[in-house]
Amino acid sequence: MGLSVGSRSRRAAAVATAVAVSSVCFAVNTAHAATSGWSATATKAVTYRGTVLGATSASTPLHIGVALHPRNATAMNRALHAIYTPGSSTYHQYLTATQWRARYAPDTADVSAVENYLHTQGFTGISVSGNRMLVSASGTVAKAERAFSTSLVSYRLGGHSVFGNTAPAKVPTALGGIVSAVLGLNNLPLDNIKAAAGSPSTSGLFPAGFETTYDAKSTATGQKTAVAILTEGNQTGTIASLRYAEQKEHASVVPVSVVPVGPQSSDTSGADEFDMDSQVSTIASGGVSRLYMYNIGSLVDSEVEADFAHFVSQNKARAISASIGGCEINSYLDGSEVATDVLMQEGAMQGQSLFASSGDNGDACMYVAAIGAPAGVPGVNWPASGEFDTAVGGTSLISDSDGNRIQELGWLGSGGGISSVENPGWWTQDTDPAFTGQYVTGGRAVPDIALDADPNVATPAEIYVGKTISYVGGTSLSSPMMLAFWARMESAHGNSLGLASIALYRVYDKVNPGTPVSNPIGLPVVVPSPNPSAVPGYTDIVAGANGTYACTPGYDLVTGLGAPDVAQLTKVITKA
Repeated sequence: MGLSVGSRSRRAAAVATAVAVSSVCFAVNTAHAATSGWSATATKAVTYRGTVLGATSASTPLHIGVALHPRNATAMNRALHAIYTPGSSTYHQYLTATQWRARYAPDTADVSAVENYLHTQGFTGISVSGNRMLVSASGTVAKAERAFSTSLVSYRLGGHSVFGNTAPAKVPTALGGIVSAVLGLNNLPLDNIKAAAGSPSTSGLFPAGFETTYDAKSTATGQKTAVAILTEGNQTGTIASLRYAEQKEHASVVPVSVVPVGPQSSDTSGADEFDMDSQVSTIASGGVSRLYMYNIGSLVDSEVEADFAHFVSQNKARAISASIGGCEINSYLDGSEVATDVLMQEGAMQGQSLFASSGDNGDACMYVAAIGAPAGVPGVNWPASGEFDTAVGGTSLISDSDGNRIQELGWLGSGGGISSVENPGWWTQDTDPAFTGQYVTGGRAVPDIALDADPNVATPAEIYVGKTISYVGGTSLSSPMMLAFWARMESAHGNSLGLASIALYRVYDKVNPGTPVSNPIGLPVVVPSPNPSAVPGYTDIVAGANGTYACTPGYDLVTGLGAPDVAQLTKVITKA
C-alpha cells in the first residue's frame, strides 16, 4: 500500500485479514510455491467463488500493467512529511512532475530491463508512463502465464464470465527489486458508483443550485484551477451534453481536453455517469480553467491504474474525481492498491488530490449493484479507501427549490467503514476510530467528507443526458461536487492547498485535537475527542445511518467530517 512511515510493519498480516474479509467472493490459492529463479510481487492469487469454467483460453487478449517501485522510498516518505509539516523549510513547496521524476522515479535502466523482458516474452505495444512507474503492454493469456509464472482460470459470476490468476504473479529474480505488481491478470470490472435514478419527493437541483446549499456563492469560482474526471468509452456525447447544459443553465463554457489512456473503446453505457461528472464538477464550481477527461477503454484495475498514472505524470489538473469503485479486497489482491498508493503519494507531493465515491451500499462494498442501501459484502470500496485519496460519502438532503437546506441527514447508502488493508494517513490520527493499533493491518476510516447523494427520497441532481433532464444521485454525485468546491477553494488560495484530505482534517483537528494515551505495546495512540465541538467550515451531520454505523457528533463512518460550508472552509482552511 502506501509508503508512509510505519506502513510496512502493519502490513504483515494483510493477506490473512484480506482472505477473511473476502471469503464470500474469493479464496487465495496457495498451491503454487515460490519457484527458484522467481521473485514474488504484490499480485496475489485469487479464486472467485463462482462456477469454474476451466482454463482461460490461451489466445484471450490481455492489456497488462507492470507497476514499479519508486527510487529512494524512505527519502520520499520524509519529503512528503516535510511538505505537509507547518514550519518545515519545504512546507507547501510542491514538486513539479519533473522534480519528482528526477528524485524518486525508477532508474531508466530498471525501466528498460522491464521493457526488454516484456519484449522477449512476446508482448507488444509496450509503453511507459511519464513518471516511469508503470509499463503497459498488450499480449495474450498464454504469454502472461509464461511471463509471470501463473495460470488464469475463467468463472461464471452471476450472468458474467470473468477470469483471474490462480497463482501469485512472479517475475524473474533479476526484476524482483524493480517490479511492485503485475496488473491486468483479472478482468473483474469496477462499477460506476451511481444509485439508480429516482422519483424524488421534491424537485431536484441543477448543479448551480448546490452552490446555495453548501454556501459557495460568495466564494471565488474555480476558474484559476484545472480539474479532471476519470472517464471510460466514447465521450463525444458527454461533451455534447455538457455544452447543452452550459447553454440552458447560462453557465461558463469550460475548455475540455480528452486524454486517451491505453486502448480506447466505443462504449457509451456509462454516458449518464460522465454527463453527471462533467456537468457537476464544472458548473457547481462556477467554471474551471479546463476539464481534463482521462479516458480509458474499460473499468478494469490495470486501466484505472494507468489513468491515475497519467493524471500525476502530466500534473496538469489540480484534482481528479473518480466515480468508480469495488470491494477493496480485489484491488488489494491484484496489486492495484499497492501501486496506486505510490502514484497518489507522488500526487500529494505535487499538490494534487483524488476524490473518490465511497459507494452506494452503505456499510457494504460493491459486489452487488449500487442500490442505495446496505447490501453485499461488509467492507469499504477502492479507490475511496486509498491512503492518499479523499473518500466522499453521501447525505440525504432536503432543500427548497433555490437550494436552501431544510434538513440534511446521513444517507442510508453512504459507503463507510474501516478498511482491512489500507493504512490511515498520519493526519487522521485525531479522528480515525481505528488509528489506535487495534487492527493488525488496515484501519483507514471511510469516508472523509460527505455531500448530497440520495436520489430517491430527498433532493437529487438534475443533469442533461443529451437534451433530456435526468434525476441522478449516489456518491458519484457527491464526489464531483466536492471536486467543484475544491476547485473554488484552490482558486481562492492560488492552487496552494495541496492534498485535500490533509487540509480538511487539519481544520477539524485544530478544534478537536485527539488525546494521546499510553500504550503498553508501544504504538502511538490518540483517542478522538469524546465531545467534539462545532468546526467552522463544516456542517456536522448527526442523524442517519448506513447500516452498522450511525451519524454522531464529530467524525463518523457515514459522513466523515460532515458536509462542507464552502465559504467558511475557504476562510479557515490554510489557518489550520
